[in-house]
Amino acid sequence: MEKRDFIAEMWRKAKRKYYLFRRKGKHYPLWCRLNRIECGENVRFVGKPFVKNDGEINIGNGTVINSADWANPIGGMNRTYFQTTKDGKLVIGNNVGISNSAITCAVGVTIEDNVLIGADCKIYDTDFHPLDSVYRYGEHRDDKHIKKKSIIIKQGAFVGGGSVILKGSIIGRNSIIGAGSIVSGIIPDGEIWGGAPARFIKKVPNITGAEETI
Repeated sequence: MEKRDFIAEMWRKAKRKYYLFRRKGKHYPLWCRLNRIECGENVRFVGKPFVKNDGEINIGNGTVINSADWANPIGGMNRTYFQTTKDGKLVIGNNVGISNSAITCAVGVTIEDNVLIGADCKIYDTDFHPLDSVYRYGEHRDDKHIKKKSIIIKQGAFVGGGSVILKGSIIGRNSIIGAGSIVSGIIPDGEIWGGAPARFIKKVPNITGAEETI
């Protein structure tokens, strides 16, 4: 092997080791306290999310949050964003995985245990602006008319990359949302939905416990 090739190979191996080291993630207790985030044990951040926390954020044990372009390099957003307003409560359960996604919580977003949120997803429990144009702009502008409704993503659900979950949505236990879907409504346990708007595709095969009530 020529010297130039040897150096290139060593550099490639060094970069891979550094990448794998960074991919292990870290727990940032001081950073969590500064952002008023209640974290459980063994929470790992692979890159630091952007946080605007005027409400409450709770993260359970063993959860992993990717928040960097190198943490999950499949395209889309290059960071995770958590935003809560004064009355918002974001609850993330145990052993959840979130990659480079944005969550805005004005009332309540609950992500239960063992949920996977793919890269570039958006989860919004608010319309952000009044839908009635009378209150959206002009002399009668009034943000009190913004509609908000809690979101629940139940245990074991998998939300594919690039999906948008809108206010009032409930995603059932072990259900799957296809990549790039827009969800607005209630999805039963153990089903696969996809599209914009999301529609029923089929039951999740070999589902266990889908009939149980959570």
